[in-house]
Amino acid sequence: MKNKSLIVAAAVLALTACSQTADTYQAEPANYDRQDQDGDGVINERDLCPDTEAGAAVDNDGCSEFQSVDDGYELMVFFGHDSSKLTDEYAPQLQQVADFMQKYPEVKISVEGYASASGSKSYNLKLSKRRAASVRQQLIDDYAVSAERIELEAIGEEELLAAGDSEQAEAANRRARIFVQEQYREAVPRWSIYTPHLKQQ
Repeated sequence: MKNKSLIVAAAVLALTACSQTADTYQAEPANYDRQDQDGDGVINERDLCPDTEAGAAVDNDGCSEFQSVDDGYELMVFFGHDSSKLTDEYAPQLQQVADFMQKYPEVKISVEGYASASGSKSYNLKLSKRRAASVRQQLIDDYAVSAERIELEAIGEEELLAAGDSEQAEAANRRARIFVQEQYREAVPRWSIYTPHLKQQ
């Protein structure tokens, strides 16, 4: 009986020793970078594009998807009878054009001059050219837009904005049109609860 008790006690001690040693282990330091430097959801170790634009949708490698976007700006300015002088009321709009061109330094703009139907066609063609040139010169002088980036076109009375010979029609046709269009690539935005429309794309 005494021997049996000794055997049981020895077994209990052995099990206790096993339970104590089973909980100990040597921690191994991680040998990869688990941080997400650009916040795109892909850890640095797997991120092939470490400088992803904030809020952009990414693939498993952390790289953005891109889409083509058309952006443009159009401005219409109007002149007095037989005049090519641009009034100060259009200064804020011209500033917007200049800001757009600064944002897209490769883009060029087109300035088209028009005239009403009163007077001869040859005179109206020259008048429309002076109107376009007036807009161009103001963009150059007051807003530091390069002359090489502005194309002129004189339309004359060929494309009337309003038909008829009323004062309202005449005023609508004494104009110049500034048009710019640029196509560029941008990262596809990441879907979130605040942009539900993106989920349908």
